[in-house]
Amino acid sequence: MVEHALPLQFLNLGGEMLYIIDQRLRAQEVPPDRAAKVRNDILSIMLNRRFIEEVFKPQPLYTKTALRGVFERLAHGSIMRLNSSSMDKLFELMIMALKQQVVQCRHPHEMLLFTLNHLDALRGYATAAPVASLLDQALVLFLKTYIDMPEGELAEVRRLLLEFVQDIQTRVSIFLREGIQTSQGRFVLHIGGPVPAGTELPGLIRHFDASGELQTTSYFPHGGDYRPPEPMGSLDPSPRPRGTNLGINLYAVRDSAAAAGAEGDDDMGQGTTDEIPEPSYLREGNTVELDLLARLLKPSVVQPTFRLNLFPDKDGDDADAEEVCGGNQGDVMQLESRGAQAPELQQLLKDLSVEDNINDKEMDLLELLDSA
Repeated sequence: MVEHALPLQFLNLGGEMLYIIDQRLRAQEVPPDRAAKVRNDILSIMLNRRFIEEVFKPQPLYTKTALRGVFERLAHGSIMRLNSSSMDKLFELMIMALKQQVVQCRHPHEMLLFTLNHLDALRGYATAAPVASLLDQALVLFLKTYIDMPEGELAEVRRLLLEFVQDIQTRVSIFLREGIQTSQGRFVLHIGGPVPAGTELPGLIRHFDASGELQTTSYFPHGGDYRPPEPMGSLDPSPRPRGTNLGINLYAVRDSAAAAGAEGDDDMGQGTTDEIPEPSYLREGNTVELDLLARLLKPSVVQPTFRLNLFPDKDGDDADAEEVCGGNQGDVMQLESRGAQAPELQQLLKDLSVEDNINDKEMDLLELLDSA
């Protein structure tokens, strides 16, 4: 049984969460110092040494319910607060982004490349030196785990990730605009393009005799515009082009296009999630381990917070939010461009947070634990 799929699940979902939160911080014009603190605080918990070492231990994938709890703790480990509706929809966006990447990768090795795309982007968010150090340690663990993994085992990891996301059909506006997704919520798989590394162009048939000697070859029309494979992307730890666009920050690409003169809208709306409910025994499966991971990180002193409400309620009055997915109002999720009042978050899980009131420096969470 393959037990090394969890790090890819966790790191890629975490990268997508930072992409979305960063886009909303910029869209709502949160002061740069506060936005940087939010990003560094979330990363300092997400990549905490003891936490990430636990994630990289051989173990099954977490369920969606368990992961949602983990990422809620991460999101609220900073001075930012999300209402529960925003957190639910943020998590659905993260899951759909992961699904798009796993479905559309051409080769199991490409999963490692789009994970590195996420880690490269997170390096740009890690502006505090201790956080950058934690990112380096996570990268070392990643390469140690996957760089020599056989292709067959990577293919099995991909299968597990596909099973994890297979029942979700959420429509995401940015995917719809880019032609990545259909209006039914399914991702588009194009026929053609470069074939996976290590494979040949389709259409060739080889005929062998009883002794295994090649006798003749013939061809058949394959019906696609296939091209020879491109060079395999680099797993070098230093940030560089990885040979795939999967895992890059699509929200930053869209914002750059809008800044260049396009009339960009300010939403990442999506529709309903057609998802089969998880059995109760699966929902309870990882509770003990998650509680252990949470207790590795102790809560800090209370700090002033601000709310970032990613999505308006159905009856919200945000005139700038734009509906993009069609259907009735209950089937569409919108992203609001201003903050709004929201009810207090239910304390389903103990919050994880960081403090920075000691010599005005960002601290490693291990130092916080030692000094507590």
